Amino acid sequence: MPGVSATESPAFPSVDPVGPAGVRLPARHDGLLAAVAAEAAEVDRRGVRRQTLDGLAAAGLLGSPLDPPLQRELSEVLAGCDASTWFCWVQHQTPMRTLEGAAAGTLESAPEDLRRELLPGLRSGDLLGAVAFAHVRRPGRPDPVATRVPGGWRLDGALDWVTSWDIADVVMVMAQGEGADAGVLVCAYLPAGAAASLTPGVEPGPPLELLAMSGTHTRPVTLDGVHVPDSRIGAVVDRRAWLAADAVRSADANPAGFGLTRACVAELMILAERRSDEGMRALAEDLVVECRAVRTQAYALADADGPVAERLATRARSLDLAVRAATAVVIARAGAAMRSGQAAERRVREAMFLLVQAQTQPTRAASLDLLRSRGIGPIDVG
Repeated sequence: MPGVSATESPAFPSVDPVGPAGVRLPARHDGLLAAVAAEAAEVDRRGVRRQTLDGLAAAGLLGSPLDPPLQRELSEVLAGCDASTWFCWVQHQTPMRTLEGAAAGTLESAPEDLRRELLPGLRSGDLLGAVAFAHVRRPGRPDPVATRVPGGWRLDGALDWVTSWDIADVVMVMAQGEGADAGVLVCAYLPAGAAASLTPGVEPGPPLELLAMSGTHTRPVTLDGVHVPDSRIGAVVDRRAWLAADAVRSADANPAGFGLTRACVAELMILAERRSDEGMRALAEDLVVECRAVRTQAYALADADGPVAERLATRARSLDLAVRAATAVVIARAGAAMRSGQAAERRVREAMFLLVQAQTQPTRAASLDLLRSRGIGPIDVG
């Protein structure tokens, strides 16, 4: 079979035909990010190493966010290097920002003692945060639920998955209030990983066998009468206000999709040069132009608080682009792409993961509408 071995140095980030949206990360980080890319196949098999995230923290790339353009670029580059590492990295942001008081619809903020305990470590990256809140987007009966009890809240229910569980220090669990408190979401801070055994009623399950991103240390967690004192509640937020803000936030294109596209285009361009394949080169160049155009539109819409419908449509285009770019590399690599450990097969799985990550009913509808508009559906054989 033609192609390169699974151990060949990755094309991205040293090769990057698409390039950044405007600002480039400082060159002093090049070696660190290249090392993340070089470990991607091993991470896919064995999991993200805490040492890798500690290295990002030491370089100032994990805790307090950079200026927005640089933060987007960092998100793109990390996802292009290794999407599993990116996903653990991005989970860290929500618990930190919630403690900083950035949660929409905040009714009660974190106690000062909790902020003093956790914020310095989360901002520096000495502490690694995880988060579980995707379940609050689901319709139907809430699970888990938070019940007000003297001096705090009781958590009961099941978290379908908690990313970074094995390597995180603390996890922020968001649960809907019960009964008279059904209009609020409670943000509780619990020990994660090995330290979770110190919390009665917290029962992690075995690691999930995922089609993609299996290196993210993702586990289901059962909460059985977990008592969380008020001193460990990072925020209590208005449920409707939070969901409204989340609907807007989730409508935006994920920078990770552009990062994945950048990595795929880099590999496709190298293959085109190696094989002197003009058709392959032309496709790579077309993808470069498309990625830059969609990304420019996506970030402009987000920055200008543009119409949600346009943001949803652009998000769908960005994800479709990532899938097509990953598919192009599989076709270009031919049979070699089927070998386990190849970047091509891993990136196809990562692109599929991004289609469902942070999915809501409107984002799902936008992606399905895009497929319908391209004629994907029943074939008329009459």
